[in-house]
Amino acid sequence: MTEYDSKGCHIVGYFSKEKHSLMNYNLSCILTLPHQMKKGFGRMLIDFSYNLSKIENRIGSPEKPLSDLGLISYRSYWTKVLMHYLADFEGKDISIKEISQETGIHLNDIISTFQYLGMVKYWKGKHIILRREDLIKEYSQHRVPESRKIDPTFIHWVPAKPKEDG
Repeated sequence: MTEYDSKGCHIVGYFSKEKHSLMNYNLSCILTLPHQMKKGFGRMLIDFSYNLSKIENRIGSPEKPLSDLGLISYRSYWTKVLMHYLADFEGKDISIKEISQETGIHLNDIISTFQYLGMVKYWKGKHIILRREDLIKEYSQHRVPESRKIDPTFIHWVPAKPKEDG
């Protein structure tokens, strides 16, 4: 990814994606150059990888294990996406599978994020997701337009064809 100014294009970061991932990883490696950190490029690259997964009609997840900084970055991204999803959700019953299909985020990543946020409770022999209105409201109030956001309508990309056995 580059940033353009009057002097030309300057690299800010990159990510790599496996063409054929047996584990459905949508991103293998991500890097934002040190002088470009804290400017939203990492989140933009993560968002771009999920948009590519949606084009492929796949649920994605980053290659594991994540580094400490990778976990912080992804958890922040997942939290923001999930809180915005819940804030906009008007139905009564919701399933993690539905959230996964709508957001492109893997079930395990959704569950681990909800656990981190204290939104999972064991009740009557089942794990349930708590709709914590305080958290959702907090994220909704701080919802600001992102200056660095991928518009999926401008992505012109054809996924690699699946490998044929044999």
